[in-house]
Amino acid sequence: MKFKVIIPARYDSSRFPGKVLKLIDGKTMLEHVYDNAKNSQADDVFIATDSDIVYEAASKFTKNIYMTSNNNKNGTERVAELSEALNWLPEDLVINLQADMPELKFDNINLLAEKSFNNRGLSTLYYNLVDTKLLKDKNTVKILVKDKNINFYRHYDGDNIDDIFKHVGIYAYIVKDLILYQALPQSINEKNLSLEQFRFLDNGFKISAYYASSNPGISIDSIDNLNEINGVNN
Repeated sequence: MKFKVIIPARYDSSRFPGKVLKLIDGKTMLEHVYDNAKNSQADDVFIATDSDIVYEAASKFTKNIYMTSNNNKNGTERVAELSEALNWLPEDLVINLQADMPELKFDNINLLAEKSFNNRGLSTLYYNLVDTKLLKDKNTVKILVKDKNINFYRHYDGDNIDDIFKHVGIYAYIVKDLILYQALPQSINEKNLSLEQFRFLDNGFKISAYYASSNPGISIDSIDNLNEINGVNN
């Protein structure tokens, strides 16, 4: 099973600027994510950023840090740019691991790589929602998984929640589909919901979703999330 991991890491996050460099147990969030990826079966792990600040911080623990264009609209475009720049083959499998998920361990990375090895389009993971209150929390992305019907929500108010799960911020695709994605305009849902996966969904790409092998933990979207993971009372 051959695959590579790219961690797109922005400094200017709209909801929590500089979060990827916040400290958790003495290490930056980005380094925790990088270490988790290095513990997976990936052939190699790369960080892609448009920030000199992130580049300098990441260069202290890896040489696999690359500057990418600040014109990229999301992490998938950043991953596509680096995959092309490194001349990876069209069928090479790439995992996009988001830099704000420091608790997502290597077992989930390996699972997604294994499940998506022969897939086209987009493959991703999901896990149980820990609280029904999260159905209306826009920072918690929800995924509908019912037979072959897959959709994504920031706010869900439907009656049947049995098929609604927490979407886990990790994606797998082959380089060929990344290049196709990059050439497409942003879709309406992608722009309205700020969810990059909708460019795949709205353009008819196959979407595959798998239940995570372990709890992926929380995404760090706010100072409250950071305090929670650090065990600090608000």
